[in-house]
Amino acid sequence: MHDHVSTVPVLAGPVLLYLMLYLSVPAVAGFAIMRIITPPPHRKDALLVTGASTTAFLVAMLLVPEIGLPQQVLVLLLATGIAPFALWWRTPHLLIRVTWAAPWLVAAATATAVLRAPYDLPGSFTAALTAVSWLTLCAPRSRPGRVALRLTAGTLGLAVVAVTAQVASAGGWL
Repeated sequence: MHDHVSTVPVLAGPVLLYLMLYLSVPAVAGFAIMRIITPPPHRKDALLVTGASTTAFLVAMLLVPEIGLPQQVLVLLLATGIAPFALWWRTPHLLIRVTWAAPWLVAAATATAVLRAPYDLPGSFTAALTAVSWLTLCAPRSRPGRVALRLTAGTLGLAVVAVTAQVASAGGWL
């Protein structure tokens, strides 16, 4: 007779989730900060950023179940965060039809992230990840639009880095 005993420590699951979070956040934050000076991304770059953003969002939901946002808002943020990934991956020909909505969705998610930051860091983090995901579709034509995009992109990049740094410095807890 033999014994079916696991030799993997119980903490392996959360450690892997934190590693996924810490590996996906630099791609998201780096894109947001680089978006200040670079044009809209190519398809492969957009897939990387939107995939990393969605991964970080899902991992954050698994690691922090007490997100202060209502469940309906979380589902809406998740659906809108996954939409750019699905568009870039499966239907790039539809991108032109949804680019008009991208600045509005980025503005709404950024406003949610900024307003939630003082008392709900996980909720703010998930809203910022959704905004960065839609940032891949923003291509403003006017000068005020480009300035607003640059300010928003810098704010989002720094917010994602700051929340991740807070999680890392607190030993994985908010």
